[in-house]
Amino acid sequence: MNDDTKQKITLLLEELLSTTSSESRQKDIDNKISKLSPDPFWSDYIFWNEEYVNEDGSINYEKFFDKIAEYPSSNEYKIKSRILDLARKLIMRDFSDISEVNIVNEINELSPDISWTSYLFVDKTCLSDDGSIDKEKFLNKIFKESWNENFR
Repeated sequence: MNDDTKQKITLLLEELLSTTSSESRQKDIDNKISKLSPDPFWSDYIFWNEEYVNEDGSINYEKFFDKIAEYPSSNEYKIKSRILDLARKLIMRDFSDISEVNIVNEINELSPDISWTSYLFVDKTCLSDDGSIDKEKFLNKIFKESWNENFR
């Protein structure tokens, strides 16, 4: 994460924590930080954990940024990235390095939702207009979450 991104996140967090913003502004700040942060759990470290907050109530930004920078190395991120890569190969019919059967089997092993094929091939709710996978929608469906912006 570069210094510019850190600075933007810092300013947004400071605004979020130090002012009484409207609910819509708070949501806007949350969305902006979620797009900048490599870790979808960034708010948990600030609001549900004291490990990244100093005794005076301020954020320990160095520790916080170190923590959110770790997410792309996490097992969760790797699994979701692999599922997206395999699903893309399936959609594109790219079987140059892995067979169709092996792709389906691997996604079945990695995905918590066995209906993933329906989202791509039956109701097509997770496909964009151009036929590509809507990554965020697909991950949100199979993981029953709504924060997968980091896979855009």
